[in-house]
Amino acid sequence: MRVFAIYCCRVFLLSTWLIVCGYAQAFEDPTQVAAAMSEKMLMSPLIAVAMAGERTVAVGQRGHIALSEDGGHSWKQAQVPVSSDLVAVSFPTAQHGWAVGHGGVVLHSKDGGLTWERQLDGHQASTLILEYYTDKARGGALENAQLFIDREQSLIGYGGTQPLMAVHFLDEKIGFVVGLFNRILKTVDGGKTWEPWLHRVDNPNELHFYSLSDDARALYITGEQGMVWRMGLDEMAFAAIPTDYAGTLFGAASNGKSLIAFGMRGSVFRSTDEGANWVRTPIDSQAGITAGVFLLGGHLLLTSLAGEVELSTDEGQSFTRVQLKKSMPFFDLVARVDGNLTLVGATGVQRETMTLLAIKTKESSAVVERSADQMSTLLGAGYGYRH
Repeated sequence: MRVFAIYCCRVFLLSTWLIVCGYAQAFEDPTQVAAAMSEKMLMSPLIAVAMAGERTVAVGQRGHIALSEDGGHSWKQAQVPVSSDLVAVSFPTAQHGWAVGHGGVVLHSKDGGLTWERQLDGHQASTLILEYYTDKARGGALENAQLFIDREQSLIGYGGTQPLMAVHFLDEKIGFVVGLFNRILKTVDGGKTWEPWLHRVDNPNELHFYSLSDDARALYITGEQGMVWRMGLDEMAFAAIPTDYAGTLFGAASNGKSLIAFGMRGSVFRSTDEGANWVRTPIDSQAGITAGVFLLGGHLLLTSLAGEVELSTDEGQSFTRVQLKKSMPFFDLVARVDGNLTLVGATGVQRETMTLLAIKTKESSAVVERSADQMSTLLGAGYGYRH
């Protein structure tokens, strides 16, 4: 908190000096300014990655979105109408995908990530929420409707917009976005319209939401204070299923048998009864666990802010460290069926080829072969990049 206060003071003094000296420029809202084309995009922070059919799509700072048609060997930059930082992406089909981020932006692509359109921003979301909980024919009929109105007006009073931290679509029509202060909206028409779901989550303290995921039976949200929320696919509200952990959980992964929640300080929790009971899994790391993905056969990979990759061959009961030749703070990953991994993080994108050895033994191990380095070179006009 003290560091943040010092930072804010310095920003205020610098801004005042620029205004007095006549050097301050007019602010451009990043939700209204298209992302700039950049030759160094793949060496800049990329926050999330997803598969759009056989295509790999990664999103990151300043509205950058990168596409690969060949498992991460070569890349090109997408056309994006915003320069807001993007932090999550979801492709339920090969063609239709959504990305979300700062400024409360929701972007939609209907061509596999090549081009994007803005469907929603934070200002529109605030208006939507106020209208919904004021309308007596909709949310206004709720006993605590005024509570949601007051909270939203209070947030608006502080200025700015609320960022969205996660997006998840079940198909090309039904999807959810979540963010800070209990922010959650649902669409059933591919993002053309959105319905506030603030009253449909057991979250009276307005804890922040950081991830969305699912399995064949339920949707899951993770957030602050060790909280996980679960909603069965035939239900209409998220119930709290706490892990008895006080720190933040950044995400969850499930293969239908094991539900794994992970977060700060190397914290990993496992449930085999849909979150009714949790057991902490020891892991040889104190770094924040940022992402997890189940592979075929029940194998699980986790990434961390220390640039570590952990492998479990027993559905999250134990983990061993995967040895990498190069590393960076990792934020997300995807795995192809051919063993090709794409990891994104603080210095861009990294491609790895993974071969599992002795996977049926207790001493299971993994060999990761570097197939290329992290540097990227410009291929020419059109902003294509090759590893």
